[in-house]
Amino acid sequence: MIQQGKILRGVSALIVGSVLGTWLPSLSAGPYSAALNDPANAYDAPVPGFIGPDGSGKARLWNGDYYENPDNYVNPVFFAWADNVVAYSPADAVSFDDPSLALGPVTGDNFDVVSLGDLTAANISANVSPGSITVTLAKPIRNLSGADFVIFENGHIAQYSQGGAGIGGIFGELAYVEVSDGGTTYVRFPSASLTAASVGPYGSLNPTDIYNLAGKHLNAGGDSWGTPFDLAQVNMQQITHIRIVDIPGSGAYKDFSGNPIYDAWHTFGSGGFDLEAVGAISTSMTYGEWKLLGLLDPAQNGEADDPDGDGLSNLLEYAFARVPWAADAQGAAPSCAMVTDGGGTHAEFRFLRDERLTDLSYEVQVADSLSNNTWTAIALSTAGGPVLAAQGYNPVIAETSASRIAGVGVLRNVTVRDTMPAPLTGKRFFRLKVSQLPTGDPQP
Repeated sequence: MIQQGKILRGVSALIVGSVLGTWLPSLSAGPYSAALNDPANAYDAPVPGFIGPDGSGKARLWNGDYYENPDNYVNPVFFAWADNVVAYSPADAVSFDDPSLALGPVTGDNFDVVSLGDLTAANISANVSPGSITVTLAKPIRNLSGADFVIFENGHIAQYSQGGAGIGGIFGELAYVEVSDGGTTYVRFPSASLTAASVGPYGSLNPTDIYNLAGKHLNAGGDSWGTPFDLAQVNMQQITHIRIVDIPGSGAYKDFSGNPIYDAWHTFGSGGFDLEAVGAISTSMTYGEWKLLGLLDPAQNGEADDPDGDGLSNLLEYAFARVPWAADAQGAAPSCAMVTDGGGTHAEFRFLRDERLTDLSYEVQVADSLSNNTWTAIALSTAGGPVLAAQGYNPVIAETSASRIAGVGVLRNVTVRDTMPAPLTGKRFFRLKVSQLPTGDPQP
């Protein structure tokens, strides 16, 4: 919903910051994530729509005179965005009824939305269907590690106490999220709502009481955060369709456990859930499809080019999930160290990989000397698959998430510990060979 008096841009964004700093910590915390910048939350840590030097989650937004956060850019963790609306059925007449505004990358603009409408009490009693919208993407979204897609509504921080959580709560409207592989049968994500009572027509919510319902995160007033969803929770390996169904927040609609769901209800004009964007994290990718290449000077987008001068070629920027125009190699380049455990001293190699890249192989190679340039592969990952031991070798391999956002897992920190004792010279050489595969077909 776009409420009159809603926080917009410019100076208002500074007011949001003041409200957050004063009020959010005082909210009685539930177990789920806050409205923004809660990276360690294990349930549904919000995902920033924008990143860059101006701060994670700060939208690069034109305010009529200049860009706010001009050095930020759309979060490159998103490999695709909803690009087609296959169904749109608002519950009533709404002011924001252009479904095309739900397509393409997130903007952080709270007017760049399509509304699903709201139901009255009479509508609910008559079993009128809530508003809904169904979108697709050019490629399927796969079930990979952690969150697979993210939904952005236009919720903002309440500056007035009009019920519910009051000042500092999230003023937004909630929706169920359903997914399908093929568009015939849909599965709804299990959800939780711990809001104890009605919040009124323009009241606010405590987001830490809400889980797996779109609309609980801040995406307005210069801040941009979205709600993540993990296909593992619905036991699906891939999806092609995402359906978002508005929840009239009267309490008549229930969460997975049968608890009533409350949000700002009944509202008008742009009532109901307002969809801004749907971003895919877990979409298969090849170097030729990598959209960041298109943002480079054509003379500098070759595999071996290094336009930002940070020592990583464009192919390695792609392999290590870096931005090719920003000198951000720190923390991405492979490293090695000698480690001692109960079995003696061994060499350990560490590197970063992206499990979405179906056209690459990562091969860990070792050598005892550089004099004869003889390297032996001890572990490898192919076409996005896990790192496995090479035939005849048994290194200790471990993978963990490399993202600072708890629920995003497609970027992997890999350690490969060689079980062969370190040579008497104390030297053990590692290298990582990154190669493009002939095809980009994903592993089954």
